[in-house]
Amino acid sequence: MPSGQSALRHSLFSIRLLFLCIPGILCLPLNACQAPLKQAVIPNQTAEISTMQKSEGAMQLQTFQQWISLMQQYGGDTSTFQQQYTSDQDALQHATTRYNYNTTLSTLRAQIITIKIPALRSEAQQLQQNLQRLASSWEQQHLYHDNYNNVTYHMGFEYDTNTGIGSWVEEDLNSATTVADYQQIIESLNIYLTNIRAMQTNAVDITPYNQVHRTDLQLIKAYRRTTQKVLVISLTEQAMRVYDHGRLVNAFLVTTGRPEKPSRPGNWWVESHERNIIFKADVPQNDPYWYPNTPINYAMQYHSDGYFVHDSWWRVEYGPNTQFPHQDTAGDTAADLGSHGCVNMSKADAEWVYNFVSLFTGIIIY
Repeated sequence: MPSGQSALRHSLFSIRLLFLCIPGILCLPLNACQAPLKQAVIPNQTAEISTMQKSEGAMQLQTFQQWISLMQQYGGDTSTFQQQYTSDQDALQHATTRYNYNTTLSTLRAQIITIKIPALRSEAQQLQQNLQRLASSWEQQHLYHDNYNNVTYHMGFEYDTNTGIGSWVEEDLNSATTVADYQQIIESLNIYLTNIRAMQTNAVDITPYNQVHRTDLQLIKAYRRTTQKVLVISLTEQAMRVYDHGRLVNAFLVTTGRPEKPSRPGNWWVESHERNIIFKADVPQNDPYWYPNTPINYAMQYHSDGYFVHDSWWRVEYGPNTQFPHQDTAGDTAADLGSHGCVNMSKADAEWVYNFVSLFTGIIIY
C-alpha cells in the first residue's frame, strides 16, 4: 500500500494522464526533454519601407524602362511590357508596407528577365534587315560581267543571304534561344555592318592597293588594334595590307572565295599557325567542291570552320576579280576559280605573313 503522500501523487498523476488522453483531445507524452513545436515565420506585414528598398525600386523601374525603350527603338511590340511597367510603378508608389513593396519588386524583377530575349531579338532582326538592305542594294548596282564564261556576277556577294555572311546570321537567329545567343548575334551584326560600309566607301577609293587606305585605319581604330599587328584584307581589291601599330609595313595581292564559297568578312584573329599540313576535302569525291589532298606550306586559320590564310602554290595570278572564274596562266584548272573561302597567297608572300604574325594577330576582312 502506498503512503498517503505517495498515494496522492499517484492519483494526481493518473488524473493528469487521464485528462490528457480524453477522446477528441490530442494525447501528448509529458517528456521534459521534448522539443517545443516550431512556428511558421510570418512576414511583418506592417514594417515600413526602407530607403534602400525605395532605391532598388527606382533602379529596377529604370532598368525595365531601358529595355522597353530598346525594344521600341528596334520596332518591337512593347504594349504589354509598357502596361506592366505602369502597373508596377503605381504599385510601388502606393505600397504602404515593406511586405507589399517587396512583392511588387519580385514581380518587377521577373518582368525584366522576361523582356530581355524579345528586346534583343527585335534588335538583332532590325540589324539583320539593315545588313540585307545594304547588301542587296549594293549587289543590284554593282555587277561584274565575266568575259571568261560570259556570266554576270554581283559584287559584294560576301555579305548577302544567298551564300554570304547574311546566311550565317539567318542560321544563328533561327537557332538562338538564350540572352547570350542574341548578344553574340548583335555583336557580329554590328561588325558586318561596319565592314560593309567600309567596303562601299573603299570601292571608290583610287588609292593604290599597296598604300595606306583610310578605311583600313578606320577599321583598325574601331576594333582597337592601333597598337597591334593586323592583316587587313579588301575583298573588292583582292588585296591584303599589313599594319604594325597603325603603320603600313607590306601589301600583297590575294585571291579570296568564289561566289559559291565566299570568304567571310569580319573581325577575326589567327587561331592556329601551322607549317606543312595537308588540306582534305570534307565532301565526297563526287561533290563539285571536292579536291584531292593538298599540301600547304604556310597556314594561318582565322575561323574554326576551316577558313585560312595560306599559300596556293598552284596559282600564278592574284588580285582584282580573281575570285571569279578566269584563265590562270599556271595551266592548273584549280587556279581558274576563286578559293573555297580561304585567302590565297603566293608561297613567298604567305611565308612572309607566316613569319610576321603569331597567335591572336588580328585579321580584318571587309
